[in-house]
Amino acid sequence: MGGLPQIFSGDHLLADDFIEEVKGYLRLNQDVAGYNSPIKKVALTLTLMKGPQVAGWTCDMGTWLDTLDPILNNIPDVWDQFLFKFSQQYQDSQRENRARGEIEWCTMKFPEIDDYIARFEDLSHIAGYNANSGTVFQLFTKGLPDDILKEVLTSPTPTTYTNLKDKAITATRSKVQINNILRAHNPNRGVGGFNRGVFNTFPQPNNFQRPQTFFSQNNQGGQGNQGGFLQQHRPGFRQGPSQP
Repeated sequence: MGGLPQIFSGDHLLADDFIEEVKGYLRLNQDVAGYNSPIKKVALTLTLMKGPQVAGWTCDMGTWLDTLDPILNNIPDVWDQFLFKFSQQYQDSQRENRARGEIEWCTMKFPEIDDYIARFEDLSHIAGYNANSGTVFQLFTKGLPDDILKEVLTSPTPTTYTNLKDKAITATRSKVQINNILRAHNPNRGVGGFNRGVFNTFPQPNNFQRPQTFFSQNNQGGQGNQGGFLQQHRPGFRQGPSQP
């Protein structure tokens, strides 16, 4: 009953969350036959651990489990020992400091506001920050894009983290909607608002003819009196007396 916990691949920051999910799943299914068995609890948890970072440890734990008598050794101490060994192996004693370091670089990639909030809140929880503290406000706004931040900080200024988060969501959705409207009105609108092909020349019709010039009207060959015309119109040119 209920979905299985997420696969754990060895990330120290996620170790606590993984174990809590496993405990919650087992708690939900405690009335199902077999789920109260300490050995089966360990076996189930091992199936939820995959990847190169956990492969060696899960293999060793599986070998240890195989040495236990399914009747004589199926006692609560088996599960407790497993949790202790898991804590020693994966639950980072420095995870709080690590989370505080990671949250400093946690930024939002537009328009993924939901992913940003989820990651920020996970790190904030691990770091032990109070949701409505000034530190949380500062770190959350620090990770927002400039245009979203301007909207968030307009009056009335949010006074709680929930208000801050909701305003960021609203600002992001408004910008997405505006971008969609602009693209609908101008399909050629590119990045930064420029129209694609703005420097292209207009296409010429098939029957286009170049306008007649002075030379083409008076000199069918394109030569002839062309040089004389240029001389007559050159600055400082003085025409001599005409020949009889």
